[in-house]
Order: sequence, then C-alpha cells, then structure tokens
Amino acid sequence: MSFVHSINLSLFEEKSTHKGSFELDIYRGDLEHPNAPGNKWHKLQYHLKAAKKQNASVIATFGGPFSNHLHAFGMTLRILPFKAVAVVRGELQPKLTPTLKDMVENGVELWPSSRSDYRLGMSSQIVNEINEHYGNVYWIPEGGGGALGAMGCHDWANYINAIDDKYDAWVVSSGTGTTAAGLLSNINTPDLHVFSALKGEPAQRRLILDLASKLAAESMSKESLNAKLFFHADCHEGGYAKHSPALKSFISKFARANPNYPLDPVYTSKSMFAVIQAMQNGCWPYKRTLFIHTGGLQGWRGFSKDTNPFTYS
Repeated sequence: MSFVHSINLSLFEEKSTHKGSFELDIYRGDLEHPNAPGNKWHKLQYHLKAAKKQNASVIATFGGPFSNHLHAFGMTLRILPFKAVAVVRGELQPKLTPTLKDMVENGVELWPSSRSDYRLGMSSQIVNEINEHYGNVYWIPEGGGGALGAMGCHDWANYINAIDDKYDAWVVSSGTGTTAAGLLSNINTPDLHVFSALKGEPAQRRLILDLASKLAAESMSKESLNAKLFFHADCHEGGYAKHSPALKSFISKFARANPNYPLDPVYTSKSMFAVIQAMQNGCWPYKRTLFIHTGGLQGWRGFSKDTNPFTYS
C-alpha cells in the first residue's frame, strides 16, 4: 500500500494566479495502524515500553469525551496485559459519546473529572485517588505527550523521509505539540510548518522548540531547529473543534476534489485549509510539500452526520 498521494488542487486554482506552481502530496498516516492511526501509535509506543519496564499493572491517561488519543489508547490496550484507566474531562453523561462507548467495550475503566481538577493534571485529586486505589500506575500524559511521545514521532520522521526525501517542506497539525517536536528533532525533516488547532497558543512554539532541542541532543543546534520551524497560531478558525463558515465551505470543496483523502474535523482540515489558502495567495514559498495526515477521523462522530462531506463522497 502506498501512503503518499497527490492532492488535486484544480478546484482551488480557479481564482489563483499561481496555477500549477505547487505540488502538494499527502502522507496517509491515518492508514498506518488499525488501532492507533496517524500519530497515535507513534506517540504511544515508547510509553508502553516504559510501562512494561516499570512493571506497571495499570496504565492511565487523560482526555476529553471525543479524544482521538483516548480512542487509540483503548483500542491499543485491549490486547495488552495492562488494565486501562482513562480520566475523562467533564462529568460523564448517562449517554456516552461514541468514543467513550468504544472505550468501555474495549475494557477501559472511565473516571470522570471536573474540569477544574482535570486542569491540574498529575497534581489533581483524581490522579491521587487512582494511584491510591491501584498502586503501581503508569501515567501517559494527555494526548500521548511528553518526551517519550515525541521520541516515537522522531522515529516516524525516518520512515516518512525514506519514502521520499526530496520535499521542500512538511506540514503537520498540532494539539499538544508532541508530534511536531518529534518530527522537528529529526535531522532528516525539512522545513516544518506546524498549524495549531488551539486558540491562543502562540507560546506553544517555544515548547515545541525546547522539546525538540532536548531530543536532537548533539545532532542539531537549537538555532538550526529554530530556523526550520514555522509555527502558525492563527488557523484555529474560531477555536478548538470549531468551524468557521469559510472552513466548512473549504472542507466541502476539498471532499469533492479529493473524495478518497478524508480530513478530520479538528486538526487536518484546518491545516490543509491554511496551506491551500497560502498557495492561492502566492505566499507559500515551496515547490514540493508533504502534508502529514495525523489521523483523527473518528472525531467526525462528535459532529452531525450532514457536516461530514466525506461520508457522502
């Protein structure tokens, strides 16, 4: 199976003065792993090794009721010899979301957390309660983050680069910034454009750079990492999981032109929109660009069916 495909830009070149100037390919990371598609498996694998080394009997993590990370966590842990526990942001409702239903079916124990306590992370009361209840618990940060999550994405860059090492730039979506840091830390990664799905997160660039610098160690200086990192904090289209009218129009148009390359509603749709806009406006400085699909298609289940144009393509 080929994971790299060319994006059809014809519908977006109608008003562009730069027709045929750009080559945009998509790396279908969402097809890589049946249980943890996109960046999810790459962020989980080193955490799972660390849990085994710790001789943990329980692995716990955090996420919202529609979290792609939680979904991948549940699908992955169902066949492993660990008890899986998830701290879910917000009070659990009598009717679980499709994501949480899948987790329960996969044997994950759900612990609801108030939003205020959830924000405290490892310092929260619910973490203390779970640790006291189970004893030897290995904790995976929200989104599979941290240095171990980034290490998996560092390795991922080697695999992607081996397929085609002639791209001028890579594009990746960002939530926690873990994937971006891992990719950036790899010496094979070209200019990296990171598009944040979160509103009000310009400081995330520094966090990505700091983590990448630690991972890169002696292979690259912080200055060289800084030079190839391009962080975009203004493509959230209203905020996390929100869709502006312009974004809705774009997703529908993209689905007509590329029905076989579905984008997710929270991350990749916004990044793709921003990149193609830049190309249309003549301010994208690259000839060959690789867009890395980070998965998350199950996230469409948090939206009404008629908002997902890929369903009807």
